[in-house]
Amino acid sequence: MARIFFVDKTNINGDFITILGQEHIHLTKVLRKGVGEQILTASQNYNYVCKIVKIEKKQTVCKIISKEKIVEDIPDVTLFQAVLKGEHMDFLIQKATELNVKKLVPFLSEFVVVKPDEKKLERYNRISQEACKQSGRKRVMEIQNILSFEGLKQELKNYDQIIFAYENSRVSAKETLKELNLGQKIALIVGSEGGFSEKEVKELEALNAKVVSLGKNILRGETAGLTLTSIVMFCLNQFK
Repeated sequence: MARIFFVDKTNINGDFITILGQEHIHLTKVLRKGVGEQILTASQNYNYVCKIVKIEKKQTVCKIISKEKIVEDIPDVTLFQAVLKGEHMDFLIQKATELNVKKLVPFLSEFVVVKPDEKKLERYNRISQEACKQSGRKRVMEIQNILSFEGLKQELKNYDQIIFAYENSRVSAKETLKELNLGQKIALIVGSEGGFSEKEVKELEALNAKVVSLGKNILRGETAGLTLTSIVMFCLNQFK
C-alpha cells in the first residue's frame, strides 16, 4: 500500500496542497522525496494524487493531479472519552483508530485531573494519523476539541443511542447492546481514572443514556473505553 500523507482541508488551496509538520519532515527527511515526484495525500473525504512542485524548510507544496472520493463503510460510532493522563490517552486514541471509531471527543468531567491544552489536540491528531497508516484505514478518525461537561451534554442530543459505561451499574452491556444497529448514530461515554460524580451520572441518565456495566472489576479509563468500543463493534458485526 502506498504511503499516504494526511493534510488538513485548510491546507488545500485550489489545485495545490501544502504539507506541514511531521508529514513534511517524514516526506523530505526520511523518505527523501524530491521535486517532480508523485505522492498520495488524503484529507477528509478524498485521496489526492499529487506532484511535488516545491520543497521549503517548513513545508512541501504539491499540485493535485487527480482526486478520488474515499469510500469507507464504518459504523457511525463516536467515543466520548474523559481526558486521561499522558500515555493512557495516547494509547486509547491509537487503538480507537484501529477499531474504526469514526470520531473521538475528549471531555472534562468533575474528577478529571488533566488540564486542557491546545497542544494536546495536535498530539492526539498525530497519533491517530500514525495509527491510521499502520492499520490501513482509509480515513483518519476525527478528533474534536476538548469539551466541558456542559458541552458534552449538548453534543449528545445529536445521537440516536447513548451508551454510558459506569462501574456502579448492574445492567449487562451484553443485553443492552443487542438493540444497536448500523443505521444509528451511536455515542459511547467513558470516564477518567476518577470516574463520575453522582450529579454527572444523573444528568447523563436524564439524557436517556443507557447505563451499562463492563463487568465486576474496576477498569482503567483506557481499558474501559476500548472494551466498550470492542463490544459495540462486535454487536455491529464489524469483526467478520
